[in-house]
Amino acid sequence: MTKSTTMPVSGNTRIVALALSALLAGGLAVSQAQAAPASATAVTTGEKSAASASSLALTRQQIVARAEHALKTPTKYRTAKNGPIKLSTPKGNNNYLGGHNLNVYNDFNGQSWCGHFAAAMWGKQGAPAKYEASQRWRTHMGNRFHPYRVNRLPQPGDVLVWTNTSNSAFGHVGVVVSVKGRSVTTIEGNAGAGTDSVTRRTYSWDDKRATGGPYLPSKKFAGFASAR
Repeated sequence: MTKSTTMPVSGNTRIVALALSALLAGGLAVSQAQAAPASATAVTTGEKSAASASSLALTRQQIVARAEHALKTPTKYRTAKNGPIKLSTPKGNNNYLGGHNLNVYNDFNGQSWCGHFAAAMWGKQGAPAKYEASQRWRTHMGNRFHPYRVNRLPQPGDVLVWTNTSNSAFGHVGVVVSVKGRSVTTIEGNAGAGTDSVTRRTYSWDDKRATGGPYLPSKKFAGFASAR
């Protein structure tokens, strides 16, 4: 019978074993630490995506808020080209700006300004080039312009577009602020009292006068430009 013997563990062997154990533990910690940023990045990206989506959803609300503010806020205008600047006195659903197309929206240039107003409500982001011409909202919006259809309604923030029946190169635009059932409410510039006001109007989407859709005298409803 052979007598078993136990090999003595030298000091150097013990040190090596301890070092190896520490190295393995450290490697595990590093692996966990390296994995953490990937998870954190995923969370951060998710939060950014949600914030981005939220921002897009709020954009229409911001357009509506701007329009409501424009209706209710004293606004600069003139009654003569080089006359003194005055402040309007908003009343109910009308904010009259003097009757001469001389106001802050069109830089007091005396020209029609419904397109200027719509672009200002959009913060001039996504508006067509030369937005002051109302028909550019119809002809220069690409697939964001939607011709009138009975079963396709706009959303708040969109811009309604009409053409003049006498000359389709001209017309009018207004900013949608609410849609309730088949009724569409706008706030428009260059409209209302003296045709030189910021004013609120409500239309029936099913109006059968002219060629159908929101009705204005001497105008044909064309459709709407989408804010998004």
